[in-house]
Amino acid sequence: MKTLRILFLISTCLSLSLVAFSQNLLTANNNPGATGGTNVFTGSTALQDAIDAAVDNDIIYVVPSSTNYGDVTITDKVLTIFGVGLQPDKDIGSRSLVDDLTINGAASSGCRISGLEFDRFILANTNLGYTLSNILLENSRLDVMIGPGFAANSLSNVIVRNNIFNGGNNTGEAQSLELFDISNFVISNNIIRGSCCVAGAIQGDGLTIQNNLFHYGGTGGAFHDIDNSIVQNNIFYGASPAVGNNQTGNSFINNLSFSTANDTFTDGVDGNTATGNIVAMDPLLTNVPLTTSFWNDSNDPTLMALSPALLAGQDGTDIGPSGGAIPFDLEGTLLPLVQTLNIPAVVTQGDDLNVNVRAKGN
Repeated sequence: MKTLRILFLISTCLSLSLVAFSQNLLTANNNPGATGGTNVFTGSTALQDAIDAAVDNDIIYVVPSSTNYGDVTITDKVLTIFGVGLQPDKDIGSRSLVDDLTINGAASSGCRISGLEFDRFILANTNLGYTLSNILLENSRLDVMIGPGFAANSLSNVIVRNNIFNGGNNTGEAQSLELFDISNFVISNNIIRGSCCVAGAIQGDGLTIQNNLFHYGGTGGAFHDIDNSIVQNNIFYGASPAVGNNQTGNSFINNLSFSTANDTFTDGVDGNTATGNIVAMDPLLTNVPLTTSFWNDSNDPTLMALSPALLAGQDGTDIGPSGGAIPFDLEGTLLPLVQTLNIPAVVTQGDDLNVNVRAKGN
């Protein structure tokens, strides 16, 4: 009964919020034995079926499952899709798993993806010459982000925050973020691992890259090819911040590097500048091994008490994912996670039912 009451509380919170905005809440549930119903979709195509049935501004909840929901595509509609979170309470035992998630069409501008685990996030992958804008990716674990898929398309006003990128270890892509014709693109408070290969983790121009942790992976550095980008308040931990030839106009501000192939920040070459950076100094992360193939649930990037990154950022907050306006959250969930629920064992008929609930929201 405790589980049922928790689900009831979550559903009630969601329902109250949806009433105010006149949105529909759809549920995708591919767990064995799941029961379908109004706005509840089951089976192997549950998530794609929910997407196809949704209309602009609807919200789709992807129920945690040990079975992957497969490849899904959003085309010309504005949706919020959310799962259980980045690293939810261990009692849940499973995540909201997807293969590739693709968003196509200018009319999909405004989509929000949160709390999923998937392989590739692919944007603007239809060759129709449009701009896809106002995309938010948060609280998710994925391998790579790619976009736009065709040279005729572009991306604008995209925020990528509070995610874990594992790089191309599963998909074979060279970069964790392969970005092309873009503007107003912010990458903040993420854990970004290197790729499967010798290439760097990020490719793109005009980026704002701030308060991330670049973690060891492959033999490449943090950057494959960036130009005219602001790189500030990041920790480079086993992934070099150095840029190569023909990477121009970048500003490196108040970053920290440690134990990389080249800890120095490019300054005075090809219009790149570097100010306020901390070079070759251990950030004193609580538990992050320098050499590991994937990010583990046991890892903890919290800064220890004597870390040189504490309050050393350009904005006066921490260098790394714990700094900035929205610090990194290991749980990363939109759901109100119920942490304790105290209910009397016996309630006499006619008496009030006193319930004490302690929950954490995002």
